[in-house]
Amino acid sequence: MTFKRLISLTVVVASLALWSCQKNEPDSSGKADISRPLASDKLRVLTTTAPLYSFTLNIAGDAAHVENLLPSGTGPHDFSLSPLDAKKVTDAHVLVINGVGLESWLDKVIDSAGAQKSAVEMLVIVDTSNGIGTMNRDPHIWLSPLNAIIQVRNISDALIKADPRNRDIYAANAEAYIIRLNNLDREISDEIKTWSKKKFVAFHSAFGYFARDYGLHQAAVIQETPETEPSPRHIASVIKTIRSKGIKSIFTETRASHKIISSLANDLGLKVYSLDTLEKGEPGSEWYEERMRANLAVFKEALK
Repeated sequence: MTFKRLISLTVVVASLALWSCQKNEPDSSGKADISRPLASDKLRVLTTTAPLYSFTLNIAGDAAHVENLLPSGTGPHDFSLSPLDAKKVTDAHVLVINGVGLESWLDKVIDSAGAQKSAVEMLVIVDTSNGIGTMNRDPHIWLSPLNAIIQVRNISDALIKADPRNRDIYAANAEAYIIRLNNLDREISDEIKTWSKKKFVAFHSAFGYFARDYGLHQAAVIQETPETEPSPRHIASVIKTIRSKGIKSIFTETRASHKIISSLANDLGLKVYSLDTLEKGEPGSEWYEERMRANLAVFKEALK
């Protein structure tokens, strides 16, 4: 599938053609004008993950109706689209996605939604990963506040183009939220500078962006992809890394295979700590900052 139009490097319009994250085809001006009258009083915005929902709530305020597609107890790795979910997509004005392959289950319904929209009611798809330097197609971009700031700007730009009458609200809310995220970024950076240890092993590679942006080193991951169990050969490689680098702690997650974690911890004398990938939850406007500060506290306990 291909992007049909590129809007300010962040917004994709799905109209009567196929959509994906692989190719951009802007019009002659390099942009597409998606400003159009809305069929309802408020812009209807649908997000695909808990972090994106929290980001969009902060930007939209009361000017738009924001809904998250995934239930609070379901993560994007184990979600499957129902007919009701598909209708939510087709009913939305704006769909905010993470990108980097996280929402592959959306491909067919996005194509269908684009084909059903009129020239007035086009589905606007915001790929929030635009402008982020991704690593090995790792979709967990939101776990670095620096990436989150880029995602917030992408969402803000899209809402302004989709609903220009509320431009001032979206712009002001986004800038206020970015100030908070910049404060979070400085807090994390200043804290990590004081730590004596920087290397860690994690259950899977969710915190690679966090490590890259704040000077940590994710020395090894136990499960390289959520759908694939680690092989004995890979586990042996992880054990070798832990021993050679003198790592004393291991980070797990709420959905991790505790049998593997427990075995490694017992055999190697490791302390086990639990991190939150923010893939599940009931987010409010301050939810992202609260969860990231909680993760920072866990890292601090293990590495300082």
